[in-house]
Amino acid sequence: MYTRDYVLRLIERFGRALIALRDRILRREVTTEELRAQLREVAEGAGLDLDLARSLDPRMLLMWLAPTGEIDPPRFWLLAELLSLEGAHARASATGDLGRADFGRAHALFSRLPADWQPSAEVATAGERALELRQLLDEEV
Repeated sequence: MYTRDYVLRLIERFGRALIALRDRILRREVTTEELRAQLREVAEGAGLDLDLARSLDPRMLLMWLAPTGEIDPPRFWLLAELLSLEGAHARASATGDLGRADFGRAHALFSRLPADWQPSAEVATAGERALELRQLLDEEV
């Protein structure tokens, strides 16, 4: 099992890369293949299965990630951020459900974290990300 410290170090290491990747998604400068390869690399490095996570509804995702109810904030945050990036890419590419399903999964994870939790000062807090995703989900209704 991957330790909390390892995942925190991963987030710090990939934090800037994830921010840069998000910017590239918003500018539509990344291909679907490139995005998926980068996201899977990060997920696998943290012992997460992004394909499985994307196949689960939010409730099942929470059960899979925290079967005992004990939340591991770094893992929750990282998976939520990866799902959010998948959703942002779908929305920017105007594909599928425009990222709604991935945004919903990410929102469910961010919402379970303390609102002020963040892996580093460079990234938004869980509460800020949950609010951003809630607004995106509400816009699409």
